[in-house]
Amino acid sequence: MKYKEYAPPKELSHLIECYWTNTLEPEDFQQDYDYIVPDGNTEAIFMLNGSYLRNDEKNKDAQLVENCSLVPAFQNAVKVYQKPFTSCLGARFKPGTIQQLTNVRLADLTKPTYPLQELIPELADLAMNEALKKTPASLIINKINSWLLKKSTEPQVNYIISAFISEAIKKKGSVLIKDFCNSYGIHKSTLEKSFKQEAGLTPKQYSNLIRLNYLLNKMLFCSSSLTKTGHDLGYFDQSHMIKDFKRVIGVAPADFLKKNFSVAKLAALSISNKSDYI
Repeated sequence: MKYKEYAPPKELSHLIECYWTNTLEPEDFQQDYDYIVPDGNTEAIFMLNGSYLRNDEKNKDAQLVENCSLVPAFQNAVKVYQKPFTSCLGARFKPGTIQQLTNVRLADLTKPTYPLQELIPELADLAMNEALKKTPASLIINKINSWLLKKSTEPQVNYIISAFISEAIKKKGSVLIKDFCNSYGIHKSTLEKSFKQEAGLTPKQYSNLIRLNYLLNKMLFCSSSLTKTGHDLGYFDQSHMIKDFKRVIGVAPADFLKKNFSVAKLAALSISNKSDYI
């Protein structure tokens, strides 16, 4: 698997967390399917080569993702089916970005995916025209940056939401919402409403996904035992950790590791690169 992240220019850091590219190699396909693990982000996915079938078994929904799509934040892992050398470019948006670019709140986007052409047609046309010309991903990113710089007005940053995300990342998902609200002098309902509108999830859902991705990172890339990892991440006990993992992924940690999935490593890799939002 060839995965790489690209930082946006400073002038766009209020809109884009990062860009990323990924190409799957033949050796990545050890199973008939793979998993996309939710990470709390909203992303535009541009298919540079191929497509993939996104199968959400829990909600009995299957969609073919091709060309370019907007994928709002979601809560449960989905199975994906694709071919070797499938390659894509992703733009990971920060909370509030979609509303600034489209006047549509993430809380109103209830489908698993949307054709980007419906929401941001200029961006969809720009990126896919370059993809058809086989323009290198780094140059497509430069063109997206130029387009965003022309569209961008003064940064509209919700500092409470940014502060909560920063706290969740800093504490690896083990953030107490009540304590956070008390420290900022806001009501829990106020935080929840604003967060849902701009991030598409509740603060609790987001922090739980951050913690799960840190858990996934430790499981895949560290030698620590599950018991120690769970304790370090604030789980009450190992059974609580396994229950949370199965709720999101659909299988127990041990069964997941035996399959040696590749796509799931994207979220586990990206969580280690997250930085403060303020």
